[in-house]
Amino acid sequence: MNKTTQAADLSVRRRRLGASRETMAAGLGLPADTVKAIEDGAAADEEQDRYDNWLRRIEAWPADERARQFLAAGKGGRFDCGGHD
Repeated sequence: MNKTTQAADLSVRRRRLGASRETMAAGLGLPADTVKAIEDGAAADEEQDRYDNWLRRIEAWPADERARQFLAAGKGGRFDCGGHD
C-alpha cells in the first residue's frame, strides 16, 4: 500500500470510529495539524505507524469505552490504553 492510500485509510478509519481530527489530536497529545498531516500522507512514516497503532487499539475497545475516551479527549484529556492494548 502506498503512503497516500495508507493515509486515506487512516482518515476513513478515524471517521468510522466517530472521532474528529481534534479529538484524535487531543487524545494523542498532538497538534491537530499533525493529525491532518498524518492523514494527508505528509507526515513521517513513524508518525503514521504510531497513529495506525492507536487506531487499532481504539478499534478494539468496546463502544462504551470508546465513547468515554472520546469524551475525555474532547475535554483535553489523553487516551488511556490502561489494559486495553
